[in-house]
Amino acid sequence: MPHVAPILGIPEIDKELVNALPPGWIGLVLGQSGSGLPLFAKQFAQAGAGTTSVRYYTTYERTADILQAFADFGWNVDQIEIVNLADEYFDRVLRRDLEVSRLRERGLTYHDLVDSSQAPAQRRSYNLTNRVLSDLAALDAPFRLVVDSLDFFLEVLDPGEVMTMVRQIRHRVQSLGGQALLLLQSEAHDRRTTGLLEDLADLVVELHSDRRTDAFEQVFAIRKVRNHPEKTRVALARMTPHGLVVP
Repeated sequence: MPHVAPILGIPEIDKELVNALPPGWIGLVLGQSGSGLPLFAKQFAQAGAGTTSVRYYTTYERTADILQAFADFGWNVDQIEIVNLADEYFDRVLRRDLEVSRLRERGLTYHDLVDSSQAPAQRRSYNLTNRVLSDLAALDAPFRLVVDSLDFFLEVLDPGEVMTMVRQIRHRVQSLGGQALLLLQSEAHDRRTTGLLEDLADLVVELHSDRRTDAFEQVFAIRKVRNHPEKTRVALARMTPHGLVVP
């Protein structure tokens, strides 16, 4: 059997999508809590390790936990750049807010803090979208990108800013022949926002768990493949020691 270039990192799905999704595509993965979104993101990332630049942006997991998950499934993380946006946001924004609140409890005003020689250093701006886009601007070759997840961006930014970032990611992906996967909790946002993201995506995948009498059944649904509606499908998925498998 000829080698199939990795799309999602699931060989059974990749061979169906390889001709429909040439390099230069962006995918949106929707799911509920417990549906396997974080693991699927890691499986996608490792599929490109060693063949292209891979960037994995996390907004809620500890970096140590991500590394452990890769190790548990025997995936090589050495050539994956993990960027913990949650840690950066805390260090550059929330930590300073906490310090200001603590000092105010001691009776100091914000004016006192600014004028005091012992006040915390002046707060530096930290822009989440610029953080991601500046990384992409430095690339000059095909890449693989994961954003896990957009929920954090939509929590702290205006939806319009997030949509602009996604459009810029899409442009960069198309320009360099990259592959990007963006994750989103399917029930956490209004239908308009989710619909706009789906419209921008070349690929839309949904993961969910259906409860049976004594267990949960994982369902893998391909809801959209741009220009190839015949590629949509719904299938049962199962977990193996090597990741998600869709027969």
